[in-house]
Amino acid sequence: MLHCVHGDGSEVSSFKIDVDGRLFGLGTRATGGTNPVHLAQSAGNRWVLVANYATGSVASLPVEENGSIGPMAHLLELPAKAGPHKTQQQGAHPHQIVLHPSGRWLLVPDKGADAVHTLALDEDTGALQLIATLEVAPGSGPRHLVFRSDGAVAWVVLELSSQVLTARFDAATGRLEPVRRTTTVPDSFVGENTGAGIVLPRDECQLFVSNRGHGSVVCYEVDATDGALSSPTWTRALGAVPRFITPLPGTNALCVANEDADSIVRVSGPSQVEPLTSTGSPVCVAFTHSSKEITS
Repeated sequence: MLHCVHGDGSEVSSFKIDVDGRLFGLGTRATGGTNPVHLAQSAGNRWVLVANYATGSVASLPVEENGSIGPMAHLLELPAKAGPHKTQQQGAHPHQIVLHPSGRWLLVPDKGADAVHTLALDEDTGALQLIATLEVAPGSGPRHLVFRSDGAVAWVVLELSSQVLTARFDAATGRLEPVRRTTTVPDSFVGENTGAGIVLPRDECQLFVSNRGHGSVVCYEVDATDGALSSPTWTRALGAVPRFITPLPGTNALCVANEDADSIVRVSGPSQVEPLTSTGSPVCVAFTHSSKEITS
């Protein structure tokens, strides 16, 4: 099955995936808001959770037995706070939904309100509840987040300030505690930039972040104890706007979607970049669970 949001609209759709990769539509449902930009499934796979970016809300919709999506069960309006950036922070703008490894919590980076919210989901009814909020420095713009596999450490891309926030997470209370910020661009860089994607590979020894403007993917070494980031290296991604990054299944490489360059490239190491394909304005790439190895 495949579920996807319609970013410029107000809907989410479901599809059946055939053995050869073809998609067969199963229907579309309203998300209760506009510009849904991200979705996630609950720990029990019974609910699809959707972040409505423009209208500052999170919706829960049930997954039916055949994989289709049912009518919206609950809509949670996030605190209507605006940040200092006049065009990017006009109110709450949830940009992602991340399930904590325990399955108990949902983390929502809120770019507009300079916050990261912790939500709880009732798996029986789909009701959402705001549990805690971490407020970050004004103008930071939290965008995306990844957890360490034990759930004790999280890293948050701060889009507008071009930084990564390292934070500790209390699994008992659902609260994030900030530890330190690290820049995503070289000190010598003086142009405009926004942080975008973030990836923690399975070995958890390195962390990757993409930079739109600097046109790069930065790689940090990760301290195994406290998650501290060090020794950054930058690889140019053959495009000015590498919006999305994800591991290539069966490899140690990254797949990078260059939105404005209309290309998808492979990054295998420092300065090791090769084109995979050209395609119109790519912003997200997904693989089936059965993918074993990717070739060019």
